[in-house]
Amino acid sequence: MGGSGDLYPGHPLVYLERTYLDTLQAHDMMPIILPPTVEKEWLVRYADQIDGLLLTGGGYLPLHEDPAKLPGLDGTGQERFRFEMALLDVVVPTGMPVMGICRGCQMINAFFGGSLVNLPAHGVVEHHQEKKKIPGHIPVHGLTVAPESRMADWLGSSEIRVNSFHRQAIERPGRGLTITARCTEDRVVEVVEAPDHPWLVGFQFHPEKMWRADPVWSNVFRSFREAACAYRRAR
Repeated sequence: MGGSGDLYPGHPLVYLERTYLDTLQAHDMMPIILPPTVEKEWLVRYADQIDGLLLTGGGYLPLHEDPAKLPGLDGTGQERFRFEMALLDVVVPTGMPVMGICRGCQMINAFFGGSLVNLPAHGVVEHHQEKKKIPGHIPVHGLTVAPESRMADWLGSSEIRVNSFHRQAIERPGRGLTITARCTEDRVVEVVEAPDHPWLVGFQFHPEKMWRADPVWSNVFRSFREAACAYRRAR
């Protein structure tokens, strides 16, 4: 599984947070960090070597910045933004499974032409639990799931609780994307799926931080693996 590498500002470093690596390995998937590039030849070579793509979180918006002043996705990492847009342009038409988490979910939406909204500093829900130093395995708000969606199949329920580490969210879903879960309390978009794609899902929250505490989240990663295996067999 290819994971889009994050960049460490001011340092010659490309990395992927350990939580993503551990989660993939725990679900019998081999993670490969993909260094940023926009060269088509390299992007095609990346796609040839992987059976699934994970777009990770990152960007790390300042916790106490005025929401009105928060930059867009390209403003929090222009090189990474260009890389992931170019990578999606190569990968999506092939039908390769794609999972986006947090920023990765927003990148999927941007790729399909959707838009973002900055969340209020003091809303109904505190969507960045890091402010209160609440660990990621602890859920902080409800999630209402659409019936007859992948999410409903994975969870076996229309209601669950999830964590939250974001200051922006999807405002308008991109073309071909369907909203399949929202925050119960304030209706912020939390999950989008592409019904016409074999397996393309974006999570605004972080399932990779919750599966040890609540094994139901392993269903997400098992499904991701199964889709990747099917993609590999069909090549």
